[in-house]
Amino acid sequence: MRQKRGGNSMIQDYECRPEDSDHGMLEVIRTYQLPVPEIYVKMEEILRFAKLEKEQNRKPFCTIPFDHTLEAGAMGGNVRYGNETAGPRAEKPICQSLEELKAISGMDFDSGRMKETLDVCRELRKQGEEVLFQMSGPLTIWNTLIDVKHILKGIRKTPDQMEEIFGMIETEMLRLLVEVKKAGVRLVSYADSAGSVRILGPKSMEWMTRTFTAPFLKKAADILGDDMAMILCPKTVFALIGTDLGKRGECPFPGEMTYQEACVCAIGKAQFPSQMCINRSGTKITNGKLMTIEIKESHA
Repeated sequence: MRQKRGGNSMIQDYECRPEDSDHGMLEVIRTYQLPVPEIYVKMEEILRFAKLEKEQNRKPFCTIPFDHTLEAGAMGGNVRYGNETAGPRAEKPICQSLEELKAISGMDFDSGRMKETLDVCRELRKQGEEVLFQMSGPLTIWNTLIDVKHILKGIRKTPDQMEEIFGMIETEMLRLLVEVKKAGVRLVSYADSAGSVRILGPKSMEWMTRTFTAPFLKKAADILGDDMAMILCPKTVFALIGTDLGKRGECPFPGEMTYQEACVCAIGKAQFPSQMCINRSGTKITNGKLMTIEIKESHA
């Protein structure tokens, strides 16, 4: 972990490790020769893939969606669905400027892949399965819609315009969280890997944490209520702690269990479990305490 200074804050960078990446998904596709792109876009195939992946990787929940292009696709972005060696990723960006990004329509929940995905969440919950819904952060979503250099430049040169664009994406992400809750999902993970301190730089990372991340998580907490938990990526946690907008806490749980099991156990007890990367499926916690974070009031 490297420390980087930004303004008065000190934001650590979290290095993603091999065990943090979800290779398990592609392994399942190869093992069962699952059809691409159907496993990303058709309800029955998404459902089958989610259950097989849970079983194969011995997880306490089904992970949905399987990649980080769902939100951008629902906003009209171009997605290439890959094959058994690479998952879905961004195709050619549909926006060439921040003005075009601002003019983009909101997420469509009633058709296409997003509708199928939310329907799968409903069906899995009906079948008694626990579901982890993977939410992406703004930079990760925009990465599919526009060349991110426009965003980085915007944060530096036209912060007021960027604040407006962040406000628009916040609205869409909160709308999505409401839909996910309506589908019966109790567990969400939040990560913005394209928005790390290494990519943004310490000053812009601090600005984004104050302008977007902390306020967004505060509003998300109101939607989560007592029925849901949102697992935060270590990159987000370090940004909150480094800007003094997050405070460490802990949630007790009985006996020894994996991090993923402890996160399920935290539903209704803690809103933001945040001890490690959620992709570390086998990592055990032996001390009966799950690290959490509380979002402090922002005084940007």
